[in-house]
Amino acid sequence: MPTDAVWKRTVARAVNSGDASALPIHFTAAVLNRYIDGGAKILRTNTVGRLLQPGKAVIDFGIVEDDTAIHLRFGDIGSLIPESERDHWLDHLVAPAASRPYLQMTLQPGACHDDGELREWIPD
Repeated sequence: MPTDAVWKRTVARAVNSGDASALPIHFTAAVLNRYIDGGAKILRTNTVGRLLQPGKAVIDFGIVEDDTAIHLRFGDIGSLIPESERDHWLDHLVAPAASRPYLQMTLQPGACHDDGELREWIPD
C-alpha cells in the first residue's frame, strides 16, 4: 500500500522533532452530534470541518471515510477538548489498523503473548 506524501511528511516531522502532537486521531463523525444538539454550528468544505460553539475554542477537524469519520491532531485533543468532554470523544474513537498482540506487548512488557508459531518471514 503506497504512502501518501502529505501523511509521510506529517509523520516525518513528528519523528524528527520528537513531537507527535500533529498526528491525527480518528473518531466517528457521530461524536459531533452532542454539540449540534447543544446549539453548536458546524461548517465544512469537502474534507475539512470547523466546530463553532459560543464561548468555546474553535475546533478544526478533517473529514474522511465518506463523512463517517473525522480526525483531529493529537495535540488538539488535549488543548481544545475540555477534560470533562474527553470521555465522550474516547467513546467515539476509531482504532487504526494495528496488531492487537503487539499493542498488548507494549502495554505489558515481558508478558507472554502466544500469537502462533515463531517462523521466519520475508515480506513481499
